[in-house]
Amino acid sequence: MGQIRVRLAETAEDKEKIFQLRYDIYVQEMNRKQSFADHSKARIHEPYDDTGYLFLAEDEGTVVGTVRINFRRHGVLECEELYDMEQFRPFYPDKVSMSTKLMVKREYRSSAAASMLCMKIYEHARDNGILIDFIDTNPHLVRLYSQVGYRLYKKNIDHPDYGNVIPMAFLLDDNDYLRQIHSPFLRLAKRYPAGTELAELFKTKFVNYKDVRPLFSMEGEEVWSSIVHDMALPPSQVLSFLRGFTEQEATKLLSMLDLIEYEPGAVVFKQNQESQGLFCVLEGSVEVNVEKEDGKKSVISILNQGEIFGELGFVAKTQRNATISVRDKAKLLILTPNEFQKLELQSPSLAIKLLTNLFVTLAQRFTEMSRRMLEYRGLYEMGGKE
Repeated sequence: MGQIRVRLAETAEDKEKIFQLRYDIYVQEMNRKQSFADHSKARIHEPYDDTGYLFLAEDEGTVVGTVRINFRRHGVLECEELYDMEQFRPFYPDKVSMSTKLMVKREYRSSAAASMLCMKIYEHARDNGILIDFIDTNPHLVRLYSQVGYRLYKKNIDHPDYGNVIPMAFLLDDNDYLRQIHSPFLRLAKRYPAGTELAELFKTKFVNYKDVRPLFSMEGEEVWSSIVHDMALPPSQVLSFLRGFTEQEATKLLSMLDLIEYEPGAVVFKQNQESQGLFCVLEGSVEVNVEKEDGKKSVISILNQGEIFGELGFVAKTQRNATISVRDKAKLLILTPNEFQKLELQSPSLAIKLLTNLFVTLAQRFTEMSRRMLEYRGLYEMGGKE
């Protein structure tokens, strides 16, 4: 891995490399539905590319990452109606942008490529008078974007290509918020004028989100109180993955998690998707659905407060073996693979303790599954004899 650099795609050749990288990642690697995929040419070129700015990350001439930013003043944005952008008037439409198609080749996902692309987007937006940038993302990437400065501001949306995704907004001139969350972008933001008008509008229009802070930006006691304030028992007794943890150990692990709210009916992830995190129900409940060969779906389990899901894919790095949908309004904790890798390096004993609890859960679920199969076989044999 050499010296990565990020630049604006200026030639048709630059853009073609980006279109092909998109296809490699979205279609071939992630098996995602893409409305504008050209399978005969193995490329993805969208109409929004013609009005947007495309950036690429290169390593010795090889394109290893890309991102696109579109300014609202240049035309309608992708699925704009889903994001409630008009709530941000008078900054909408002229000072609004949307960043999409951020992706990095698998072997470069632990490098600085993604953060370098985000920094370039920030600079380009501020240089052109943009003050609000919108994105949507999946749960396992919320932490990455939150660390930069993006924040939650509305309910999850149902995107036509990506399903249930989480919309986020970056108030680019709100340096006070960047300071509060210890954003690495604060140093970059200080090169531009800071403002308060947009931050005040956010507090007025988005009351339910104005005080929401990511867990990573809190001190240990804040994290603990944020998680336990609605619990009748300590987290180590309620949350199955914390079984046997001391309060200090539990606080350390909880600070590495993200907390995401879901409305009833929302799909957390679908069967056969790539596994990207371990989930735990903090509030509400979810149901586990399995699609059979005939296409019909059946609910095989309902999970309530404290129960985990996604543990098999998390441990074995396999595809999801079921679809998880939300029954009641829910708060879910998520541990991403990246944060678990950090845990392994920083506190190997805690990582082993967590894995032990996950294996116990797996064993219990396999035991229950075997019991049900035996019961079913016994009923079938009795029916056969009759």
